[in-house]
Amino acid sequence: MARGSNSSCGGIGCAAILLLTFVLPTLGYLLSLPLTLPDLMAAQTPPQQLHGFVPYLVTYAIPVVVALGLALFAGRRRAFVWWLVLARAAALLALVAPALWWTESKVGDQPLWNVRATAESLAAGLVAAAFVAAVRWWDRSRGGTLAPKGTQRPGTQRPAPGEVWLAMVPLREDPARQLRHYCVVLAAHADHAEVAQITSRDKDGRSDHIRMPNDGWDKVSGRPHWVEIGRPPRQVDYRLFLKTRPQGHCPAPVWRQLSR
Repeated sequence: MARGSNSSCGGIGCAAILLLTFVLPTLGYLLSLPLTLPDLMAAQTPPQQLHGFVPYLVTYAIPVVVALGLALFAGRRRAFVWWLVLARAAALLALVAPALWWTESKVGDQPLWNVRATAESLAAGLVAAAFVAAVRWWDRSRGGTLAPKGTQRPGTQRPAPGEVWLAMVPLREDPARQLRHYCVVLAAHADHAEVAQITSRDKDGRSDHIRMPNDGWDKVSGRPHWVEIGRPPRQVDYRLFLKTRPQGHCPAPVWRQLSR
């Protein structure tokens, strides 16, 4: 057991060293390229400058491409939304700029270019790491926006709160067993959804169920249904959803009660 723990700690330590010595400085250098590259060229003998439209375009386009890549990486657990990726990339660039200005004010008098470039690259890299961590935390905290971690079948629409789906719902008395039931999705997380089970068994007179109209989701059977309320949600893995699309939407009056 101790050996496995030591190996795990060693792996984490190696990953941390790799992150600090290679990944963050490299990303930071690419993000700070409009500042570090002219500085490098000015340190040459004789001093050099950027000339022409293409060099300027490449120099300023590289940080934009890196920011877009980091925005995609940070939000990889959620469905792709192009305007959100653009907004996050712009936010990252807006955060990197003052970090670079502040770092330059501290190390700008250093005579060695590599000292200045290293400090600026690390500053930009640390901002990028904080940005990725913050975006991932934000997406996790807003469980309804997260996309499943590959457990969902290809071509299946991601279940969303307020939708009615057919799924294999675990039994309360034995979560290892599941039965086929319709259910209302209450929240969606990275690899599972929280649901309230729907049943056609008569539950009138019980405080833990309310009658659920057929309107909006069951237009065929005409049978009455009841849905759980006021009980802990059941957790259903995405692979246990049996359809590629929802049955429909939970009737608004019922959804209001479930949302409380």
